[in-house]
Amino acid sequence: MKSKLLILTIALVLQGQFFLLNGTENVTADIITPLEHAYYEQTQHLLEKGLIDIAIPELKKIVEFHPDIIEIHAYLGWAYSHKGMIANAVEEFQKVLKMHPALQNGVFDYPMSRNIPVRVGEFTIRFEDTIQLIGEFSGAHEVLGLCYVLQGRLGNALGEYKKVLQQEPAYYYQTTKVHGKETISYADHAVREYEEILREDPGCIEAHIKLACAYAEKGMPDLSISHTKKAIFMNPERIEWRVYLACFYAKKWMLDDALKELDETKKARDYIFEKLLNEGKCCIQNNELDKAVSLLKDALKIHPERQQARWMLAEAYSKSGCSDKALKLCKETLTLYPYDPYTSALLGWIYVQCDLSSAAIHVAEQAINKAPENTEILALMAMILASQNQIREALAICTTIVNKTVENVHVTKDFGWVKGTVPSIGQKFREVLDVLEIKPDYTDGYICLGWLYSKNGEMEKAANAYKKAIELAPDSADAHRYLGNTYIQEGTIKDALQEYARAFEILSKKAGDDMARGLTYLKNGDTEQAIECFKSVLMFDPECKDACLSLADAYEKRGQYSMSAPLKLQAGRMKQAISDVVKPQAK
Repeated sequence: MKSKLLILTIALVLQGQFFLLNGTENVTADIITPLEHAYYEQTQHLLEKGLIDIAIPELKKIVEFHPDIIEIHAYLGWAYSHKGMIANAVEEFQKVLKMHPALQNGVFDYPMSRNIPVRVGEFTIRFEDTIQLIGEFSGAHEVLGLCYVLQGRLGNALGEYKKVLQQEPAYYYQTTKVHGKETISYADHAVREYEEILREDPGCIEAHIKLACAYAEKGMPDLSISHTKKAIFMNPERIEWRVYLACFYAKKWMLDDALKELDETKKARDYIFEKLLNEGKCCIQNNELDKAVSLLKDALKIHPERQQARWMLAEAYSKSGCSDKALKLCKETLTLYPYDPYTSALLGWIYVQCDLSSAAIHVAEQAINKAPENTEILALMAMILASQNQIREALAICTTIVNKTVENVHVTKDFGWVKGTVPSIGQKFREVLDVLEIKPDYTDGYICLGWLYSKNGEMEKAANAYKKAIELAPDSADAHRYLGNTYIQEGTIKDALQEYARAFEILSKKAGDDMARGLTYLKNGDTEQAIECFKSVLMFDPECKDACLSLADAYEKRGQYSMSAPLKLQAGRMKQAISDVVKPQAK
């Protein structure tokens, strides 16, 4: 008996008469008998002919004895999908993907998928692009899920069907019995309710759409189409209603009509998007920021991926003082467009204004690696370096930007509108202004006032405050540096270059004077004062070998050899670096 079964099995293998997953590896976990195979083939033909009600019980019988055969679960899921039995379809597709995870992003080769109309694929692509407009309607996800099933995309279908179950619990579609009495279904109740509303107010557009959705749930798409058309006639600008109409046409497999509605949706959506964008731009210019935020959020609902709308909304958030929302939006945009230098620059400036220097540096460094020629990123880096008293490096970057601008490569944009997050900034303004009223010649007071104005996005007032500080103290390197920072943020790089150059000149002179004083103090035995002078020089120029050696000598005279040793090593490295540069030139 065993030998006969073995011979039969070999014969089946040679004939290819076992379940294989077409287009994939052999993943069948069971071998079935010839009789069962013939039974299965008959059931498959029933499905192909559309006799789903007859096929489902037969498939269930097979899967009861062979629960590890992927194909049976896949066909059951296909059948349940066509019956609208979403919870059952989800259960079967989950089993398929658990047994063969590669199908999550692959395609199951149903024989029925080979002859589906091309329009199904076209509709799927266009519907994917617009379904977010009616994302809360489970019927739309059911239609898209079925389109995926028809194409063998079981992972995508499962995702859509799960949304259906999350939005509309299965029991809403069923009648139940309470104390022996049958209660009305959710869909029937909705139909009665909205029909009553329309009897009292025939012009209630929203009621037409709600009623259309309820009819769709009851399997009456003709009435859904009729009520949706009435809503569109009453208000043609509501583009999402055309998506509903396309969905209802698709339920009847009137795909030409569905595609026509999606084409109209695209035209209307693009027109409305541009209109919202332009209105939002005008509102930002007129400082109507709440209205701008509302308009731009509506624009992003239509086209969530559009960079310009994201930039403008981040700008509106920043100008209205909502730095957290602006930061979040910029980060989300960079996940979509990691090589977008403008968003990187905006994010960096927001970090700068919020005094998150480490985060700003990180963003600037990453952005420079991606777009080393972008002047917005270079300007951001110059500002960061200047804020850290690295004036020499900031000067070099500004010179590079000016040269690029002269060559008409790029013009740096204005980020002066970016606001920071200074707690109780209004109170701080009052306090500084009170001090300046008492002491009108207080230089640091004007520098503080300029800083507050800059954090508030008022760059013109900030510049005037710094200019007043310079008028009172022309040799204030900080005042020139802060004024340069203001110009950088406004995008006027030539002016920033001039201020940074003046700050560098002042600091260079001070460093020279500190070096001379330090040597005098060291000679006179005042090592404490000498150390402070040499430190000051190294703060300005960390690569000054003479200051490094002199500071080491001062520490040695105080007996602090542990402080002296690393300084001498550092000076030695500087000397070697200079030698490496000079020798090739000498050759």
